[in-house]
Amino acid sequence: MEFRHLQTFQAIVQEGSFLRAAQKLKYAQSTITLHIQQLEAELGVKLFSRRGKRTELTVAGRTLQGCVEQLLHRAANLQQTIADLVAGEAGHLRIGSIEPVASVYLPAILVQFCQKYPKVRLTLEVGVTQAIASRVATGELDLAICSPPHANLNLTFELLFQDPISLLIPKTHQLATLDEIPASLLASERLILTEEHCPYRNVIEKALILQGINPFSGIEVMSLEALKQMVGCGLGIGVMPTGAITSPPKNTIARNISDLDMKLPVGIVVQPGASFPGAVLDSLISDLKMSLKKLTK
Repeated sequence: MEFRHLQTFQAIVQEGSFLRAAQKLKYAQSTITLHIQQLEAELGVKLFSRRGKRTELTVAGRTLQGCVEQLLHRAANLQQTIADLVAGEAGHLRIGSIEPVASVYLPAILVQFCQKYPKVRLTLEVGVTQAIASRVATGELDLAICSPPHANLNLTFELLFQDPISLLIPKTHQLATLDEIPASLLASERLILTEEHCPYRNVIEKALILQGINPFSGIEVMSLEALKQMVGCGLGIGVMPTGAITSPPKNTIARNISDLDMKLPVGIVVQPGASFPGAVLDSLISDLKMSLKKLTK
């Protein structure tokens, strides 16, 4: 069923005759007649009947009339949506991010982006690098802000900043009196770590193992907020991204490890040659680069 045939049908109904519909649509009257004949042949019913010089709708015609306006309205909306998409004013961007980047750094960036592109639908998925990078590789996400992905995913990675890692210590703990904590003093402490596949934990484990310290003490937490609360209750020492503890919770204090430089490389991950109609994706990537690269200065 062609929309031009439906547009012709609607024009005849609105104008009251084939002739006036032809004049409105700037068609020859024979073209108007052909459109209706083709539409009737496709539907298998007569849509109009003639009574003298008058053109009237049949029962089938009246039934079609009730649907045509809605169909044409939807078609017009679809055309506008596609036009907005091509112009970079609409669409659906799907991004992924690790924590605490998602909650600490992205909100202000995304607020500005949404103000610039109010018609663009935005989805933010928070997860570990392994999960969100895999979803970029399969096309389920348009980009991810995370640590370097596995090479076999065939994704591009552009470094934005190095995210530092710190200790969160109960204020009543004996180590809280030190300005910086030597790694050797952590050997006998209960460390509270993030989940197994967390990229920050991978950095922590590698750094401490090279110092002859096994960081695993039997406690791992998937939520950074829960981890902070556990430290506040005196359960142990949390090892976590510095950005997540810029304002340490009550009864806790943040400290650096004096002899280890623990940082996680964080950047933008996309498919090679990734694109989005209207360059909206390029605009978001540009905003992310400009804002997140400032974190390294």
